[in-house]
Amino acid sequence: MQKLNPVFILVNPQMAENIGAAARAMLNFGFTNLRLVSPRENHLSDRALAMAAGAGRVLDQAQVFENVADACKDLNEVLATSARDRYKYKDVQDPIMGCDTIFQSCISGNKVGILFGGERAGLSNEDLFLAKKLIKIPSNPLFSSLNLAQSVLLISYQLNIFFLEKNVESTYINHPVPKANYEEMQAFVMRLENELDKREFFYPEGKKKRMKTRLRKLIYGLELSKEDVKIFHGVLRALIKKE
Repeated sequence: MQKLNPVFILVNPQMAENIGAAARAMLNFGFTNLRLVSPRENHLSDRALAMAAGAGRVLDQAQVFENVADACKDLNEVLATSARDRYKYKDVQDPIMGCDTIFQSCISGNKVGILFGGERAGLSNEDLFLAKKLIKIPSNPLFSSLNLAQSVLLISYQLNIFFLEKNVESTYINHPVPKANYEEMQAFVMRLENELDKREFFYPEGKKKRMKTRLRKLIYGLELSKEDVKIFHGVLRALIKKE
């Protein structure tokens, strides 16, 4: 089996040093797929490269995006990390369970992303709506905030443990059903919202934004294959024609 290749996504990282240290932590355990969402500082600065300490190639090939949705477009599944309780999330896992989920999804042929919040404010609720599961890192409740690179190191280590322990052969994968990525799901959501807007579904006006947010969270939370999304488009198209 080839090395796992999940996507590590740093959302609004503030310090170049932390980006460099995160890259080093990833490469320590064999991971190289790094994406950055609106970093405040240049990830190729001297300070970032110095902290990477030999992991400059991870920074060289890192992709930069303006928002989380764009960074997740081609992914089939997204998990998010947090040290805090999130009241809207029932599916919360510890790092061992969360990394097992990532591992199983990766070996099934899915492209998986892991969200890490920035140093200043962590992940917003809007960012978290893209995640099907939340990995809660158990820490001191009186001092729960972890350094960004430390969080990346913890997840990288645990993922590597699963890889070394299970070492599943690539033949284990038996033509899995291809999951829809977030770009395909987003296209359907936007089309559905547009049709519902025409029919004044989102009423009253003051609740429109909240209703749309909940609708998106509902659809993003479904385990949809590419064929499922095509069927939903067909259903919507048929309903529109009948009017």
